[in-house]
Amino acid sequence: MLDKDQFTYFLDLEVNRARRYQNFFCLLVLRIEPLSDGFKDGLKDDYQSMRRLIAEEVRESDLIGLLEENRMVILLPYADSVAGDRAKSRLEDSLKYYDFEHKGYEVMIQRICFPIDGTNTAGILKKTEVGEIE
Repeated sequence: MLDKDQFTYFLDLEVNRARRYQNFFCLLVLRIEPLSDGFKDGLKDDYQSMRRLIAEEVRESDLIGLLEENRMVILLPYADSVAGDRAKSRLEDSLKYYDFEHKGYEVMIQRICFPIDGTNTAGILKKTEVGEIE
């Protein structure tokens, strides 16, 4: 799993490539929302479990990163909004079998597409911070 700086570097490369070749790409943002105050207990182990589950649902060319303690992100190169929605749906179906509620949090997934939801790296990252969960 990439850290924030590594992920931002690859996201910037993808933005430049998508602009140059007029490609689409999507991000899936997984927000971890606390249901109680003690939800951080064991969160690091849960990230590894989520990463394994995510890796089974995405392509080898997709990148998984951690932007903040409560925000994971997946970069889906060459994915338009329809492909992004399909990936989001597959991921939601897979994650519903993991008992997040028992651990004190829920996982919400947001889809962001280039160029519909942003045309530069800063704008896209801003959307991951304040974007509405669909």
